[in-house]
Amino acid sequence: MLVIYGPTATGKTDLAIKLAKKYQGELISADSRQVYKQLDIATGKVSFTSKVERHEGYWIVDGVKIHGFDLVEPPGCEPGSKYETFSAADFVKFADTALIRISAANKLPIVVGGTGFYIKVLLDGLESIGIAPDLKLRSQLEKLLALTLFRKLIKINPSRANSMNESDRANPRRLIRAVEIAIHDTKQETKNILSSRQTIEPSNYLFIGLTAPNDFLYLKANSWVMTRLENGMIEEVRNLIENNINTNWLEQLGLEYRWITRYLTGKIEKSTAVDRLKGDIHSFIRRQKTYFKQFEKNKIEIFDISQKNWQIKLEKRLRESSKLIYTAKNG
Repeated sequence: MLVIYGPTATGKTDLAIKLAKKYQGELISADSRQVYKQLDIATGKVSFTSKVERHEGYWIVDGVKIHGFDLVEPPGCEPGSKYETFSAADFVKFADTALIRISAANKLPIVVGGTGFYIKVLLDGLESIGIAPDLKLRSQLEKLLALTLFRKLIKINPSRANSMNESDRANPRRLIRAVEIAIHDTKQETKNILSSRQTIEPSNYLFIGLTAPNDFLYLKANSWVMTRLENGMIEEVRNLIENNINTNWLEQLGLEYRWITRYLTGKIEKSTAVDRLKGDIHSFIRRQKTYFKQFEKNKIEIFDISQKNWQIKLEKRLRESSKLIYTAKNG
């Protein structure tokens, strides 16, 4: 199995498609926003020059099958409207099935994405797997400020609260999930769930990380934003709003959806939305890079895409690797 992780603007999906063609592989997207239907342009599912075929359960992009797009519906704004949640536990269940199917077809599974949390859970497991969302509790917690949520978490589970970084402590969505897990006293249940699924050992995969100096990535990200603005990103968000997708939910998604929604609903000017979006993506890139430290025990091998010879080094490493075949550890 091959795993590719990197922050926004590192070109990880394009690299994964290229390697899939060379090594007879299929992709599994590890991206928490690409799982939603109708969220295509702003989530960067594919490049604008790609040839795309959409199928139920997968896409074919430039001849390569990609699993993990369009798995669930975004929430509507009407009371009782259909809303399918998608957690890290859901991702692991989905990815495990996809890994088995890809391997059974004698193809190379390539897990690629910028949601480090998803990749970490897939490889190492996590205590929160198996805990279903408590919608009633969430409706109560959503009324609280981030600081209040964090104080609540400290009272319930101090160690979990102290382990959160500053970004997570200011993120209501992550705080709500953390409180939800802490309240749901299922330590033994979680242990049983995890014991039935073994982690994937580093000996069974090659883990590639893509990075670059921040300023280099900021410039690429700025170009990324402008290209998408010129190719229908605002229209995509406008269509979502016109299709009665919940605007509060769109704002909670952050980044492109937050600032374009605020622009389209008359809260801010377009120029302000673009400037704030660029700034938020820069911050997001920095947060994504913090996962490199967490992936050290997974033996991640990092390549700097700002260096001229990085692709030559990567190709050499791939030729040397004997780990490009997935060994199922979970039956």
